[in-house]
Amino acid sequence: MVRSARASSRDRSIAQFYHSRWTVKDGAPGQISALAQTRDGFLWLAAAATLYRFDGVRFEHVEPLDGEPFTVGIQTLHASPDGGLWLGFQQGGAAYFKDGHVTRHGEAQGLSPHQLSSFAIDADGVVWTGGRSAGLLRLEGGRWHSVGDDWGFPSRQATYVFVDRDGTLWVATENTLVFLPKGSRTFRKTGARVKWVGRIAQASDGSIWITELDGNVRPVARANGELLDAPASIDVLSAGMVFDPEGSLWMSTLGEGMRRLPHPELLGDRQIGRLDPAAEIFTEKEGLSADYAWPLLQDREGNIWVGTSGGLDRFRHSSLVLAEFPRGAHDFALAAGDDGAIWAGTTNRPLMRLHDRQVELTELDADVRCAYRDPDGTVWLGTSKDLWRIEGNRPVRVAALPETAVSQQVQAMTKDASGALWVAQAAAGLLRWKDGVWTRMEEPLGLAPEIRVFSATTDAEDRVWLGSRDNTIIAIDHGVARHYGAADGLHLGTVISLRAGKRLWAGGEHGLAHFDGHRFHPFGVADKESFRGVAGILEMPDGGLWLHAVPGIFHIPADEVARAVADSTYLARGERFDFLDGLPARPTLLRPLPTAVQGTDGRLWFATSNGVVWIDPARIFRNPVPPPVAIRSVHVNGRRLAPSSSLTLPERATSIEIDYTALSFTIPERVRFRYRLEGVDEAWQDVGARREAYYTTLDPGHYRFRVIAANNDGVWNETGATLDLTLPPAFFQTWWFRALSAAAVLLGLWAAYLLRLRKVRAHMRSLLEERHRERERIARELHDTLLQGFQGLILRFQAAVEKLPASEPARAAMEKALDRADEVQGEARARVKDLRAASERVGELSSAFTRVGEELAQDGPVEFHVSVEGQPPSLDAIVRDEVFRIGREALLNAFHHAGAQRIEVELVYDDGELCLRVRDDGCGVDAELLEAGGRPGHWGLPGMRERARRIGAQLEIGGRGDAGTVVELRVPAAVAYRGDPKRAFRHRLWRVVRGGR
Repeated sequence: MVRSARASSRDRSIAQFYHSRWTVKDGAPGQISALAQTRDGFLWLAAAATLYRFDGVRFEHVEPLDGEPFTVGIQTLHASPDGGLWLGFQQGGAAYFKDGHVTRHGEAQGLSPHQLSSFAIDADGVVWTGGRSAGLLRLEGGRWHSVGDDWGFPSRQATYVFVDRDGTLWVATENTLVFLPKGSRTFRKTGARVKWVGRIAQASDGSIWITELDGNVRPVARANGELLDAPASIDVLSAGMVFDPEGSLWMSTLGEGMRRLPHPELLGDRQIGRLDPAAEIFTEKEGLSADYAWPLLQDREGNIWVGTSGGLDRFRHSSLVLAEFPRGAHDFALAAGDDGAIWAGTTNRPLMRLHDRQVELTELDADVRCAYRDPDGTVWLGTSKDLWRIEGNRPVRVAALPETAVSQQVQAMTKDASGALWVAQAAAGLLRWKDGVWTRMEEPLGLAPEIRVFSATTDAEDRVWLGSRDNTIIAIDHGVARHYGAADGLHLGTVISLRAGKRLWAGGEHGLAHFDGHRFHPFGVADKESFRGVAGILEMPDGGLWLHAVPGIFHIPADEVARAVADSTYLARGERFDFLDGLPARPTLLRPLPTAVQGTDGRLWFATSNGVVWIDPARIFRNPVPPPVAIRSVHVNGRRLAPSSSLTLPERATSIEIDYTALSFTIPERVRFRYRLEGVDEAWQDVGARREAYYTTLDPGHYRFRVIAANNDGVWNETGATLDLTLPPAFFQTWWFRALSAAAVLLGLWAAYLLRLRKVRAHMRSLLEERHRERERIARELHDTLLQGFQGLILRFQAAVEKLPASEPARAAMEKALDRADEVQGEARARVKDLRAASERVGELSSAFTRVGEELAQDGPVEFHVSVEGQPPSLDAIVRDEVFRIGREALLNAFHHAGAQRIEVELVYDDGELCLRVRDDGCGVDAELLEAGGRPGHWGLPGMRERARRIGAQLEIGGRGDAGTVVELRVPAAVAYRGDPKRAFRHRLWRVVRGGR
């Protein structure tokens, strides 16, 4: 079970270490009894019976996933090389904890029931432990074995065990210190006399130090076991001790806070008292969470951690160092003195000179509001009444300022090549002092009397530059003033800082600009905090920049400066130092200005509203350690899953949250992350400091989540952490469900198609039936009216003709007319017969075609044959009639026009279609006639095609040259076999099997 709390920090500085603390109020545990850092990078804390895990941002209360929770106080923690954690309890016994699983060790495993004070793991991976009453034990073969005479161990007590950098095991007994060299099985004595040893540590020179609970911290022996001659000692009651990478000794005390001894190797045989100035002291007054401090730990990045009765504290290297000016001083006017000293004037303290951590105070009769070091090395000071300069490290009054009716406070100063000092007063205009004479410069230069100058500098061409309000810079070149503003590319607001070096730089309310000799150009940085209120500008000899602005102190390397100057749209990359680095406040934006100066020893000094810091550009601390990356947990639909190398998510996971972290403790607030879910994200997602990834509505499948991180100095861990995720499909997301759904849709579409086809066929049949009924009506009308009347006329004309004499010429003409009338009547009867043919019973097609062929064959010697393939089914009546008419027309053409010797009719009753073929071996059909669709005035071929279209059939007529003609009619089974439901079902099944063809 894990409970999380987000931490906050409170910040102060100690020497070149920056301090942050987490208290109970901020989410950290209370009194901390043990600290450890495991191989994965997490920091572990023990407080009473509670185990916590910390990643620099959040604390987690951790309990075993299996077995009983921790119910007794945890006395000690020790990280194992395999990533596990050894725990020793106040009531005796031990446990090994790894990946949430705990293995208990007690008397059943050969362990003493008494309290264990420490653990150590030697170069062979053997675990050692000991206690005042438990003696010395080692773990071998899954059991603990007591170490005694067989190993040459001279005691029944082991108050502390420790393995040094060479693999040597050191053990403190009740009165001496012994050691076991790497690979040996016999302990050796050092001869040292010790009391109750609480800690053992190894210094950078290899010497072995101990803390004794009676109040001494001292070195005892060299790494080879030799005793030290007249060793030093430190009088402090310490429960924790550690040496940092620079060799400094850190000590926690039981009630007196922290101690840091910068150079313990230089002590010799000195005895250091509790308040000796050689040791730096850090207590609750300086921001420590509590004065009662116990465990100390140095993490893999070199940070020092201390657990107190009030919380958790961290000390880390800081490139910014808080200057040791008296507390409460503010409004610092800075100027560089000789030998690396710094002069500082304030509004509430005497003039101060800081040199070698010592501050000298000098009383003046007014507050120093402006300080300036000229190119000759002279330091000038301006007050509200007088002008001063430093001579022999003492201030000397130079001249009184001209009296005015308004404030005379000095705002800015600069010196030109002639030796004249230009002095800008806050509200009293511009002055020039030379040869002991003050000159007002507004009128000679044509400047407005109300001009307010905030900054000043002199360039290499002896031009004096003045920064003013209202986005104005004034250049004074040999007595001529020129104003630069928005029309010249200036967009800074009030110009509060100027710096002339390789080029002229100007800083103001809205950023930074540089001058190219004709106009100003903006200068931007690729930082989430843009330039605002640039109050100090320092240009290094190589062209690099240091800038003091509201967001912090910016360092822009020379190559980035050159690139940004060449391209005004380019955003320069650099580094920023802010409150996370120990910057106590923002710069002042009114006075004193500028807020950044460079000392004669190369250090850079920056004044803020709450103190002064300095930085050595040649000694900036970098963090070279890439941060380990870990995936903390996965939340799916609001439910937390424990992370592992791979997870199978529940079905229908619509909301996935992946919590990850990076174990960089130097400045965890500056850790940056990138992540990518392979299969979803095409590119890396740069999310800054965010430690959660969110995904919704993922498709079922396999995914890999990757996350990488960079530490505070941009060193990336490109390997990062990975998590394989499997999202199984729900039943409605499976392939078989989709296949069934697709099949159901297709079946539905097919059913809709069949229903539509049925309606179309019914409509077509009704139209055909109506047409046939109309034809029958027309045939009846023709027969009953026209033909009957025509017949009557013929009979009457015949009677009239018979009355005429045979020799009458008119009788012969009328008999010819009557013969023609008989022919017309015969043709009319044939047409009426054709109209009524649809209502006549055609019968089975093969028999019908046989009758037609036999009738037609009587007119000439033609071989005629009808063949049938398949079982003749019951056909739709209308389709049968139309097929018969098309076939009869084809036979009429073959018998009357083809001149054929053999004519064949072939009927094929297939499950897929009804096919009719009429073939002859006659003269064939002219291709041009087929292309034209028939002879002009003849409707045989067009009529056949029209009939085929009405029933949805395909008709093909092809000439075979001298080989004759083939007429082929194909009628779909669904149309032709309507009258045969069994055949129609077989047809549908056949279409499904063959893909609907």
